[in-house]
Amino acid sequence: MSSGTASPKRARERRLPRQTLPCRLVIRMRPDLDNLVLGSGISQSLDRYCDSVVMPLLVIVPAALVVAGFALALPHGLYIAVLVAALLAIMGFLLSLALSGVIPAFKFSSRSDAMEAKFHAFASTLALLLAGGREVHEALLGLYDYRDELKEFSVEIDYLHKSLSLGEDPSKVLRRLSEITPSRSVKVLAESLAKAVETGSDPLSVVRYQLETYINYYYSLVDRVSATVGSLLEMFLAVGLILPILVTIAALLFAAYAVKGLSPMSLVTLAVFIILPIVSMMTVVLVDNQMSKLKL
Repeated sequence: MSSGTASPKRARERRLPRQTLPCRLVIRMRPDLDNLVLGSGISQSLDRYCDSVVMPLLVIVPAALVVAGFALALPHGLYIAVLVAALLAIMGFLLSLALSGVIPAFKFSSRSDAMEAKFHAFASTLALLLAGGREVHEALLGLYDYRDELKEFSVEIDYLHKSLSLGEDPSKVLRRLSEITPSRSVKVLAESLAKAVETGSDPLSVVRYQLETYINYYYSLVDRVSATVGSLLEMFLAVGLILPILVTIAALLFAAYAVKGLSPMSLVTLAVFIILPIVSMMTVVLVDNQMSKLKL
């Protein structure tokens, strides 16, 4: 019980080492900023991120807005220019705080899809190392030798190598890894391995089970994506077949019952140069969105 209550406290202490007031405001807005910064790979620590990104943003963005606003408002009088500059300075400060949280969050989420698609390579490599008779910490350290092949997991591999090389407890390192990684599969694997280390279970069986679970999930994902793509293509084919028939029927009706301002040629132009391109573009975008989920 004591360890459970101590870990959130240690987590809060990690997030508030020595930041200035603006950095603390960003942390107030994004309590998980420490995990986002480490998991996104933008910086190796929250302190470095505050020094290299947050503070420059808090200077550059408000200063640029103030200079531009003052210059544009100066022809309307000095008082108006100063007032506009002051308002823009406040807006720039708030915008900088927002950007300081959005940047690592966006980078964090953008890594997730690529990592999920390559998780089988990560888990297979770890399973091979464990099957070779290595202990858990030795196998995790051995992942560093395959860093180039597992470049999507470079942040996680660097963290493991750095922490374990310092002699930290493997179970604590794995639990911390589950907090900073954007990959759902890596998170589950790290938590399962941490429990295996604490209980003395076979880590190889844990990795194999997670790999089998991932493969089964991917098979079902392939089936869902295939069904969705098939439905989209059927819809496009139906539009392509029905539209000429509708245009022909409408042209015959307009030939028999003329409508002022409309002609059969205008209907053909509408169908060929407007409706079909729009439907084609929508189909391509939707199919590409579905296929992007299968980045093996």
